[in-house]
Amino acid sequence: MAVLSEMTSTRRLILLFTSISVLLVGASVASLLYLSHTINKLSDSLYSDVYQNSGLLLNADRDLHQAALALQTAVGGALTGEERSRLSQEFEDNNAQAQQRIATASYNLDAVKSPFNGMKQSELLLDELRGELDQFNLSLAEWKNTGREWISQRVQHDWNPASYSLLTVHTELNETRGSLDQAEELLDSYARQVMQEFRNLKSSLFAVYSVFLFLLVLVIIYLSRRLITLQNEMLEEKSLYQLIGETMSDFIVLTDPNGLILYASPSHASALGYVPSKGAPLSNYIREAEISWAKLKSVVQSSPRISELRMRSAEGHWVWLETKVTPITGSRTFPAQFMLVSREITQRKQYEERLHKLAFYDHLTAIPNRAHFKMYMENLINQPEDHRQEIAVALLDCDRFKHLNDTLGHLAGDEFLQMLSRELQQTVKGYGQAFRIGGDEFAVVLHRFNSPQVLDEMLNRLLQLFNKTWSFNHGASFHTSASIGVALYPKHGSTINELLRAADLAMYRSKNNGGNEASLYSEHLDNNYNSQRN
Repeated sequence: MAVLSEMTSTRRLILLFTSISVLLVGASVASLLYLSHTINKLSDSLYSDVYQNSGLLLNADRDLHQAALALQTAVGGALTGEERSRLSQEFEDNNAQAQQRIATASYNLDAVKSPFNGMKQSELLLDELRGELDQFNLSLAEWKNTGREWISQRVQHDWNPASYSLLTVHTELNETRGSLDQAEELLDSYARQVMQEFRNLKSSLFAVYSVFLFLLVLVIIYLSRRLITLQNEMLEEKSLYQLIGETMSDFIVLTDPNGLILYASPSHASALGYVPSKGAPLSNYIREAEISWAKLKSVVQSSPRISELRMRSAEGHWVWLETKVTPITGSRTFPAQFMLVSREITQRKQYEERLHKLAFYDHLTAIPNRAHFKMYMENLINQPEDHRQEIAVALLDCDRFKHLNDTLGHLAGDEFLQMLSRELQQTVKGYGQAFRIGGDEFAVVLHRFNSPQVLDEMLNRLLQLFNKTWSFNHGASFHTSASIGVALYPKHGSTINELLRAADLAMYRSKNNGGNEASLYSEHLDNNYNSQRN
């Protein structure tokens, strides 16, 4: 199912990439078509301008022809003064209209600008065309002056018809029209050149775009194949990692930064009887979750570390795991995920616990022993000053315990010590801790009292605990009491040995007084002890 999901994701990614590629190709083709349309519009616009100017030149040529006819009629025929005046005005009007048309054409040509760089040949033709129109204006001025002179001479009385020559009129007219004809040819050449240059430009652009699209398609094909190859490699790697995770004996858990499980290897089932659920908080499976998860999150900005965790099995008991927690860094400073690789150490922890009990707990009564007493006292004495509190160390010796062993046997003595230890633990619970430091001698450390009255009350409860009749399984009974000696820290000593010595002196004072008594250490006990030694 995981492989199928990965394949679906790959197909979606390829489909997305293909869609983007098609959009790029479509955008390129659309850009090319738009550019072609723009070039066609520019070409049509230039062609329209050329056609308009060509019409102006043709109309100017027609105007010259009409002016020549008016001149020939006005000079050659027998006309009245009014008719000759009308023809003279017609000559002037046609020449003026031709000049106006040429001026308009010249203005249009001066406004023409090439839309693209590199159209040098058409620019040269355009410059030559402007020169021909300027030459036409000069020829037109000479033609108008000659016509005016002939019309002026015709109305005079000394007019000599021999001075007028139709050949001369045609020669002047042809010189004027020659520049116009040359301009028309140049305008036609310019139009053809512009169209050819536009066609060449379109061909170049189409060639460039064709190469670009071809390269784009090749890149798309290459990237698609590369993407598919990378996806297949990733699937193979993931399948390999999954195979490793499913077959290895260690337990693997992958979580996000919030502790939600992203993956749990099937190997958990061999130790826990189940596989932790994907999406569930890891803290659901860890004992003392708030403490354990705080440990895990402390690796966010540090190197990997080894932690010992307990996870609940399907049967309800706790399984010890030695876990290496590694942050997997993402795109940010903080890790994107946590990798937990664990192995079961339940047997080792049980063995360590047995060793710990052997070292720090009495094997007969199961309460803390002398070594534990020493460690417990060192922790209390070494507390910081602002947390340090008054400590009472009480040594308890069972009166007549030797008589119990001699009369009822050592098994009864052992049973008595076990019962006494259980009740002693319950009596001091919440105020301190009880220890068996040897034989029938016990030590009680009291450090959770806030007044001498509370301490006196606890000592009375201890005396009452001992001062009663004990019944045994075989029906016998035994009445006992206790001698208790108490020393206070730091009043009676600043070290463990000093406190034990002071409490021991106080305990022997209680014994000397007949037992069933709790005595507090005082300095005169030292004086008595020293005098007895001397």
